[in-house]
Amino acid sequence: MKKILITCFEPFGGEKINPSEEAVGKVSAPRGCELKKLRLPVRWGEAQKSLFDAIDAFLPDAVLMTGHAGGSSAIRIERVAINLCGAIKDENGLYATGGTEEAELPIREGAPAAYFSTLDCKKIQNALKAEDIPAVLSYSAGTYICNYIMFSALDRFACENRKISAGFIHLPYANCRKDGAASMELDVMTRALEIALAQIILGEKL
Repeated sequence: MKKILITCFEPFGGEKINPSEEAVGKVSAPRGCELKKLRLPVRWGEAQKSLFDAIDAFLPDAVLMTGHAGGSSAIRIERVAINLCGAIKDENGLYATGGTEEAELPIREGAPAAYFSTLDCKKIQNALKAEDIPAVLSYSAGTYICNYIMFSALDRFACENRKISAGFIHLPYANCRKDGAASMELDVMTRALEIALAQIILGEKL
């Protein structure tokens, strides 16, 4: 049985909910999968530590990380994570340096500039489209905590030569918003993640 760790984030930026947390909370484990769910903090350092602790305890075969991308109307399957913590304050009001002075820095000094997802992103996209779920391949996971944990996981697995597939999916706003922003039904996002998990079980690494 394949073991998959799926992560989501707490609400941030003044939002009351995070669609990644809502969708992951409703996900059912596909047949042939032992699924562990993990809610990550939107805080530099702490998010990485929580992720690494869960990986060490659970020893997954694959890691599917999820987060929220406001303004998108489709499921965004991230292809690339870059070695950069952007000059963005986290939920503690701190930059990645741990201070309050605006700064950006590498996620890990001396690491490669970027890593590609080791999930079969195109296969996941095609499976979603076959179910009439809007899905796009994205080549920028940003420079905030989503990119941070995606890069951190891929970098660690590469450094340790661990054959663990890993990648990231961004979800739109949930349709409960009243401001007219691009959104998607929560049940559709949940179904999208279940389809992605099924493809991870069936598929091979790129």
